[in-house]
Amino acid sequence: MGKTMLAASYAWACQAARWPVVAWIAAETPDQILAGLAALDERLGERRPDDDAATAARRAKTWLAATTEPALLVFDNATDVAALRAWCPATGATRVMITSRNRAFLRAYEPVQVEMFTAAQAAAFLHERTGLADPAGAAELAAELGHLPLALAQAAAMISRLPLDYHGYLEELRAFPVGDYLPAQHGDAYPAGTAEAILLSVTQAEAALPPAQELLGMLAVLSPAGVPLPILHRWTGAGTEPVGARQLLADLADTSLITFSEDRQTVLMHRLIQRVLRERAAHHGGLDTLLDQATGLLHAFNATLPDGSGTWAARAAVELLIEQTDILYRQARASNGLPTDLLDLRAWCGRYLYDVADLTRAIPLLQQTFTDRERVLGGDHPSTLTSRNNLAHTYQSAGDLDRAIPLYEATLAECERVLGDDHPTTRIVRGNLERAAAENAGRSVRWWKRVLPGRGREGR
Repeated sequence: MGKTMLAASYAWACQAARWPVVAWIAAETPDQILAGLAALDERLGERRPDDDAATAARRAKTWLAATTEPALLVFDNATDVAALRAWCPATGATRVMITSRNRAFLRAYEPVQVEMFTAAQAAAFLHERTGLADPAGAAELAAELGHLPLALAQAAAMISRLPLDYHGYLEELRAFPVGDYLPAQHGDAYPAGTAEAILLSVTQAEAALPPAQELLGMLAVLSPAGVPLPILHRWTGAGTEPVGARQLLADLADTSLITFSEDRQTVLMHRLIQRVLRERAAHHGGLDTLLDQATGLLHAFNATLPDGSGTWAARAAVELLIEQTDILYRQARASNGLPTDLLDLRAWCGRYLYDVADLTRAIPLLQQTFTDRERVLGGDHPSTLTSRNNLAHTYQSAGDLDRAIPLYEATLAECERVLGDDHPTTRIVRGNLERAAAENAGRSVRWWKRVLPGRGREGR
């Protein structure tokens, strides 16, 4: 419909009016909201070195609720009313705009409905994009596509590139065998002509730009909030070097299959285009291949990130990896498959969150990774044992020794049985258990020192 573009136009207007803060935050998942507000807090100069994402996000919300100067906060593609409401500033001069397909938001916030183009708007759009002086042809094509802005953009781009007139494009559209590419529709059907218009653009682009198929497929399973160029620059599909990849992205932008963010540092693909490409791949048994290719891309990006103490300086890049990995994980779970390479990426994300002391987010991620590895690989697989140890270590760091020590003990028993007493992993787990037990003993001693004097006075 163009709801995101409408919100973006308003954001650009606020920027042109020199509002001090204009913030755009992807809001499809709670983690995206946290990461976006934490990044805003850093830009505001409010974030402290030891703040985790949740603490930084709360600081940003507090700042937005207190400011007396105009500020705009956009939550794009929000899905959960309760999750979003917790982060909306209730006071201050900040104006909040939310884009969503979830109609529950209509009951919680003042709605601005975004409708189809009118017939006149659709015809004017086609004329502006194509330059063709054929009002009757524009009206016929607009009606065929249901006046949907996304479908009209696909048509206009292809008409201009080939070039075609409206009649020629309509012939191509009506002859396109969409049933060969997509399963029969059920449930949420595509708007009129949309799937045909998108697939017509896709097949034409793939024929003209052979490396585009792999790149478009990866974009279809990665974040709809966009894929930053530092990630895409790790792609070497079909022998493409970074310069060639940039040219390919520019060519694909000309087809309207992708767009760039305002600073041209992020590549975006409309969610409906993503859906068409995913369903095409699933129809032909190729969705797992797309997921594997995207996982490989994220592994290549992950190889550029520092771990340990160096992770603090790379927090922004770490958040990019976490967001993209989370979206990919959701796609893989929906298709009933969790590749081991993807689980390895999830383990890295948990490790990075631990390195930056963001234990609130690290613990549930590491818990789920352990559960997934146990189910996929088995309880005695080395990677599963490593996940159990890492989870116990994170519990220990969070001060939860009641969960850490039993998990260490169970892990040590498994390591000794599977790997042997002298295996490096076994020795690591044993050392961790000894330190946790010593810490627990020290805590008990401190507790008794506090309690015993009081008991002595009671006795007297």
